[in-house]
Order: sequence, then structure tokens, then C-alpha cells
Amino acid sequence: MNAYHDPELDDVLQDEELQRLGALLSATRRAEPPLDDAFRSGLRRQLMQQAWDMGEGRPSLWRRVFAPPGLAWVGATAGLVLIAVVVVIMATQQSAGFNQIFVQSPVDGSRAVALQQPILINFNQAMNHPSTEAAVQITPATTVTFSWQSNTLAVQPTSGNLAPYTQYQVTIGATAKTASGQSLNSAQTITFVTQPPAPPTPSPSPTPRAPASPSSLLTGERQLAPLGGNLAIAAVQWSGDSSTVYFLNSTGALVAIPAKGGDVSTVAPDGVSSPAIAPAGDRLAYIRGGKIEVLTFAAGTTAELAVKPAPLLVGWTKDTVVWAAADGVYAQGANGPAQLAPLPATGTVSVLSIAPDGTHAAYRQDQNLFLLDLTSAKSVQVGQANTVFDGWSPSGTQVMYSSAGGNIAISDTQGNSVATVPGGDASWSSQDAILLGSETDLYQARPDGSNLTKLANGTYRLPVWAPNGAAFTFFRGGAVWTASAPALPPVPTVLDQATAVVNSFMQARQKVEADQATALLDANGKQAYAGGGLNLIINGDPFFSRFYILASAATGTQPDTATFVVRIVLTRGKLDVADFEETLTVVRDATTRQFLIDQVVGGARRNLGKGAEVVGVVVAVDSIQITFDSDLDPGTVADAVHVLDAKGRLLDVNTSYSKRTVTVSGLALKAGAQYQLVVQTTLRDVLGHNVAAEYDLQLIGPVIKNKPDQKNGGIVSASPGPASPTPTPTPAASPSSTPSS
Repeated sequence: MNAYHDPELDDVLQDEELQRLGALLSATRRAEPPLDDAFRSGLRRQLMQQAWDMGEGRPSLWRRVFAPPGLAWVGATAGLVLIAVVVVIMATQQSAGFNQIFVQSPVDGSRAVALQQPILINFNQAMNHPSTEAAVQITPATTVTFSWQSNTLAVQPTSGNLAPYTQYQVTIGATAKTASGQSLNSAQTITFVTQPPAPPTPSPSPTPRAPASPSSLLTGERQLAPLGGNLAIAAVQWSGDSSTVYFLNSTGALVAIPAKGGDVSTVAPDGVSSPAIAPAGDRLAYIRGGKIEVLTFAAGTTAELAVKPAPLLVGWTKDTVVWAAADGVYAQGANGPAQLAPLPATGTVSVLSIAPDGTHAAYRQDQNLFLLDLTSAKSVQVGQANTVFDGWSPSGTQVMYSSAGGNIAISDTQGNSVATVPGGDASWSSQDAILLGSETDLYQARPDGSNLTKLANGTYRLPVWAPNGAAFTFFRGGAVWTASAPALPPVPTVLDQATAVVNSFMQARQKVEADQATALLDANGKQAYAGGGLNLIINGDPFFSRFYILASAATGTQPDTATFVVRIVLTRGKLDVADFEETLTVVRDATTRQFLIDQVVGGARRNLGKGAEVVGVVVAVDSIQITFDSDLDPGTVADAVHVLDAKGRLLDVNTSYSKRTVTVSGLALKAGAQYQLVVQTTLRDVLGHNVAAEYDLQLIGPVIKNKPDQKNGGIVSASPGPASPTPTPTPAASPSSTPSS
């Protein structure tokens, strides 16, 4: 056997048995094939012919070249030369490839790298692990662990995640060596940008109810009690705990029945009109015999109020009974009846309803519908002539009305229309769902007209929601019925809606679409960018490459207001070189109900690569979380991160640090109040680099408007980003951990 040993074959065939078989095959030599007799005869004739030609005299050069034998020899010579060139080139490339070290990474150049994955670095040959790991440098400063899988190095932050919104540069220094001791010719750098942080996990959605039948989404549909056929006087009230239904039967008696079904009990035997449950759910008022009677549930007693002028309609303002008479709306005061607001003295006037909060009354004057403000005594017309009153929002701040056979319009108490839903018998729930009943079907929709869903076919007249927003009553065939409706998808919060507008505004600016960006500004916002201090469109080099929402909070109501701090990043080539911030105040327009950018304040430009940088701030009533792009020196955190009030006074807080995040707790931020977050230059990263300049961020105390917002303090700290790719599996980690320098 031939003793020749091929080292490259060892790299390919790493199994010892495969290497033995490869060596055996390489050493084997096939026997030379015997020459064919016909080939011997042909070769003899060709040699004799050439000798004859030489003896008879040589033809011209051109004739010999272009003769068939000449052409054959020329072709053969050219083929040999070509083969020789290819062999030389391949040998040169193999030698160069083996001697040169190539470094690459699947994340190099990406602008949306997932946070939960290692940084993979691939080499074209086996590397010396200690020298390669020691040559790794990461900016911003990050403590990492290393692990290897074949010729791939996995660099994993010890915190578990990469920092959000951050441009990383991972450099493999020239001191990295191969397994054979060869060094890199020069340092090589991998650059990429990370995604936003993952959004908070939403609360579990209610389990959908199974449909009662293929044609219905309702559950628990059943008849409660007959009415005796008189639907016109069938006013319904629910108890505050949604357990009991009160209604008027065909004889004018006020009766009660458990919502789950059972025996009907009589509250008042006859002559009852206008029943109304108190906002606290503890009392029920109604008109009977020209007087107002008030039933107190806990005591089971009924009190009579002899009021003048004679009541035609009764309601509540907080815990006080109010009633409408022919000439105005009244309340029982300490010294007797007191008029809250007069009604017009001309035309045919009738009060239709008193708002749930007791601040307005809806009345008709001739063919027109008006809202009467019981505080100012001023009236506002809603809709056109022949408008029909359809109901109130649970808060009493909005009203539903329609024209005959038309859609239902929704307006505020100033008469400004804000939305439209399909026509029907309407009831607005505490969960912001509107039922729309009729003789033929039942629909459900959001007050803005979205999520319109058909719930069932059949007769569902005059639906009335229970206070819990799950069950409702309706009338069918001279009887009162009840059923439960499926929950609508969660309502977007004020901050969700405002965030979508801010993202659209910034994306339009990034795409140099000035008209689309301007359309999202109100008059004040347009003036802010027209004043010369701020540029709506950012041109030139470095260019506007990306943005992210650094901090945001719902900061006001009536109108809804949110404040955002947006960071704009400037890039030259593929490297982020600077950034600056804009603070945007976004306000809901009273007429269109859309959010528009109302105020803008610009910040100073900062050069990047000068120490740790803040990349996220989440503000709650009792705490502030500040996320940095670098791992920090924990001993420098407490003395460097502070919160000041509007007068510049230092707040007494507790400060803790973990995994690039500083948490300031022990706060009691007031809604709408101004505060300042300060990061001083004494803050250092794990490599000992100080923050280059003091960082100041103006904050506003968040407003907690509803339960969905209470969970996170009314704060959303991340702008929507592209979906994260599936994290690459992490190779088994070596027990080495070090801050990259």
C-alpha cells in the first residue's frame, strides 16, 4: 500500500472507521488495461503515413495547421494548457482558502434581530477557543458567556436577552487564532440592530360560550314571565347586582322576578310608571298615584314623596331623586322641591329620559330632540327634525338617536356626532357593547360601529342590559325573556389608539411622506414644525433610519390625552451615529374622535457610543423602570439615577438593579403632574465607562382611566415591531463568563 496521508481527508471524515476506509481506497491502484489489437494496427498506419509525408516533402505551414491532423493536435494542445491552468487555479484557491480565516454571522446587517437568541459567529476552519473568546469585543458593553459547536461560536448575554432597540457591534480581534496557530489577518466586525421588547402577556380572554344552536350565539335564553300582551308599558330595571329583574306588567303593576327564573313577586299592585334604580343599586324609585315612591331594598320599606309640580318622569342624580314635570326638572331639596332647569314654555314639550348620571335630560319640543343641561339650564338640539331618542351611554356622557328607519347616531352631550351603528332597539352595556334588537334578529356592536356581530335570528324587542354586561332582557310574544351574549373583543385602550397614530406619523416621516405626516397634526402641531426649530422631514447624511417609543403614558381625560417620548436614530452607511428625542402630546379631537398630535418639543442631538444609553422607560404610579443598552456596574446605580418633582426637589425613592434594568420604587406619582428622570455621569458600565453626558427625561404622571389600564399603570413602552423570528437553539454553554471588552 501507498503510505501517503491526506490531512484534509481527516477534516472531512472525522470518524476513525471512515478515515481507515478512505486510506484503504486511496492506496488502491487499478491494473492498466491491455491495448486493443485494432488500436495497435491503427497507430502503426498513422506513424507510417507521417513518415511517408516527411519523405515526400513538407506542405506549407497554413496547410499543415488546418489539415485534419493539424487541427487535432492544436485542439489537444489547447486542452492540455486549459487543464493545467485550472489545476493551478484550484491549487491556489485551496491553498488560499486553507490559509485565510473567514468570519460570518447570520445576523450581520439585520435590522430586526430577536432579543432571545445567541449571537452566532461562523468560522471556515477550526479555531483555538481561548484566544478567539478573548478576542471578542461587544459594543455596548455586555457580559457574555461563550459556547462552541464545531466551528460556530455562540455568544450569549448572561442576562438572557439582548437589549431592545440597540445597534450591536461584535468584533473578532486579530489576536484570534486557528487550531493550527494562525492569526486573523485583521479584525472583523458584525453589526446588527435588535427588535423592540416583547409586549406584555395579555390577560386570559373569557372562554367563548358555546352557541345554543347553529343559528344563535346566545346562551341561557328562556322566558321569565308573561306580560299579558301589553308591551307598551313594559319598562325594565335590573337590580345593581344583576340578580333581579323589575318590570311593569299589562295591568301597570311593578313586579320582580329572579334573573335565573322563579316566582314573580309584586312590588306595587297597580298604576306604576317610570321605574328607576338608584346608581348605587340600593333603591328603586317610581311614580304611582301622582307621588314618587322609593323602595329601599335592604330594609324592604317604601317611602312616599309628595312633590310638586306633579312628576311625569323620575330619575336620579347620584343619591338624590330628580323628576320631570310639565315646566321643568326638579330635585327634592332641604326646603322642598327645587327646580334644576326649566323646560321651554312654547310648543309641545315632553321629557323622554333623564341621563344615568343625572346631569342631562332628553326632551322633545314639537318634532325636534333636545338635551337639557341640568347644571347650566341650556339646551342643545341633536339631529335633525323627527329625530328619535334611542338611549344613553352608561356614563350619561353620550346619547343615541335616529331618524325613522335609519341608522343610530351617537353624539356627545353638545350634539357632536361621533359614530354610527345600524338601526334597531338599542341598549348600551357597561362593557361598551350595544345590543340592536328587532322583530327579526339581534346584533351586537361597539359604540364606534366596529365588531358588528349577528347574535341570533328571531324577535328581540327592547333589549336591556344587566349591570354586569353579560345578561339582558328582551320582549317576545307578550312575555319578558332573558339571555346571555358573548363578550366582544377587548376595547383598545386610549394609549393603544394614540400609539397607533404616533407610529403612523413617524413612519410617514421616515418614508419622506410629508402630506401623510401633516394629516396627523392639528393646528398646534403644524405650527410646532413650521416654526423652524423642528424638521418634519429629515434629509441629508446621516439619514433617519429608525425610531422607537422610549416612554409613553395616558396623561389626561376630557379630552383623552397621551404623552410620548420618541427617539429618532440617525445612521451613516450602516452604522448608527447619533440620535435625538421628540416629546409628542397627542389629543383626541372632540369632533372626529381621532387622535392628533397637538404639541411637540425637540431634544438635543447625542452622539452614540459614549457609554450606557437609556433605551426604554416604563412609568407607573408607584414605580419607574429604566432599561439600558449596557450591563451596568451595580455599585454606581443608586447614586446616579434620580427622580425630581416639578420644583426640582429630589424624591425619596428605593433603587434596585437587575439585568440592565434599574427600578425606582416607592413613588406616588400624581396624574398629570410633571417629573424629571435624571441619569448622572457617575453611572458606569461593566467596563468602567461613564455616561458621557447627563441624561434628563421629562415625565408626566399617568392617568388610570379604566381597569384594563390599571394593570400596567396606563403605560405602553414599546412600539409595534416586526414579528420575532424563531430563536436559534443555543449550543451547550461552556462555563466561561466575562464582560466583553
